[in-house]
Amino acid sequence: MESIENRHSGTAGGVLVTSDQSKPLNVHVSISLYASGTVAGQRALWMLVNLLARAVGAVASLTVSCPENRLLPGVSPGHAVGSSLLPSVLRPAQQINGVPVAPAAQAPERSFVIGIGGVDDAQLYLTFGDWWGGITSKSGEDSGAILPFGPYIAAAHAVREVFRAPRGRTELVPLSYDSWQHTTTTEIPINHPPVPGKLTSNLLLAGVGAVGTATILALWATPGLEGTVQVADADTVDLTNLNRCVLFDTSSIGLPKATTAANALEFGGAGTLTWDPHTGLAREPPRRQQPLELLLSAVDKNRSRLALQRLIPTTAFGASTYNLRASLLRAGPPGARACLVCHNPLEPEISDHELRERYLAADTETRARLAESLAISRVELDAWARTARCGELDNRALPFLEEELDTQPRQFSVGYLSVLAGVLLAAEAVKERAASQGSLNDDLNYVSVQTVGPWSPRNGATRYLRQDDCLFCGTGRSTAMLQIWKTRFSHR
Repeated sequence: MESIENRHSGTAGGVLVTSDQSKPLNVHVSISLYASGTVAGQRALWMLVNLLARAVGAVASLTVSCPENRLLPGVSPGHAVGSSLLPSVLRPAQQINGVPVAPAAQAPERSFVIGIGGVDDAQLYLTFGDWWGGITSKSGEDSGAILPFGPYIAAAHAVREVFRAPRGRTELVPLSYDSWQHTTTTEIPINHPPVPGKLTSNLLLAGVGAVGTATILALWATPGLEGTVQVADADTVDLTNLNRCVLFDTSSIGLPKATTAANALEFGGAGTLTWDPHTGLAREPPRRQQPLELLLSAVDKNRSRLALQRLIPTTAFGASTYNLRASLLRAGPPGARACLVCHNPLEPEISDHELRERYLAADTETRARLAESLAISRVELDAWARTARCGELDNRALPFLEEELDTQPRQFSVGYLSVLAGVLLAAEAVKERAASQGSLNDDLNYVSVQTVGPWSPRNGATRYLRQDDCLFCGTGRSTAMLQIWKTRFSHR
């Protein structure tokens, strides 16, 4: 039976106790009057409540205490700037239909309290600046940050603690993560300057799932960004996406991911970005196109990464998650550091014919559920599978069925980690477009963040070398595409 918590109910490779051994928490979130009047405080509150509402199995109930204030730009997609803050935070969380969410007046017994700003009696508090965010055991007002990265990172780490507590990891680990230098520290990092630059119209975000929705939300919330962002994804939203995709709720189920996310961000942003959604990935030969200047890869399939690398972007970043680890890659330089394909073996291909056969072999209940997710009737989907006729439905049904009918077990995925990966991807894109001296470069091109052990020596920026036998950039490969990449990379 599909449910919101399916993807995070596992043990993440044995790190966590099983969900049936855990006792969900009654969580209460409290924000101070001062913090609720700042854009950073409001963003931290929105993301914290959104993620907690998706943490079914870890959270039994969620209540929020928030002084009356007005919504600021770049905080709550789909809600008008100047509207009442608390409803603009609660309504998106309630529409997920996950953890019950209510104002503080309806609070049950509280077993875990999270504070934002100068409030009393919380187990942990969010702390953040423009580029850094974390958690602490001490109350304090926020730093007046105007960028979304720090507040979102802080919210992700707070939900990490809530998620760990009922699953056998009860120790509080105060820390701050600096997305500018990619370091974890117990100290307050230097508040690096807010330097958002102008995004060109030649930016592509591929993958609008868990990581991708966090990425475009962070870009939407970043002041000063201009231009058009192409967003591409061939998939539709299903129920299990709701545990981690921060722009989707029950009304999104069955709808195309790219269009649904773009529609959610039509107004109220902190910048003036325009979203250009596409169903599927661009596959035109790169020599017929203008060079793609910046690619953000948030896809979770290795065949998709190969298709993206074959677009030969001048600059490419990729973010992903695995169990309780988030990672971020800056592709290249060619021949020295990894491309998007390196160390990612291709999944076995399933033919269109086999997908149709697997669908027809499924029981009636499964076929009805799949048809409902695609927003069509089971009779119509049955007819499509039997006749193998091509058309618009192919573009929606085939990628969806490939995901749903894959015989491999689904990977553990949890919302706070996807948000962390997506926010780091957005922050790196802003640093790149602003021509900053960011941490990822031609030498240190890879970041790993192991959230189960934030002090792991593997965390931070490091070298991620090319795979010698990579299908795209491996030794001995002198394909035309690789040569084009080398040329474009050298003329950045």
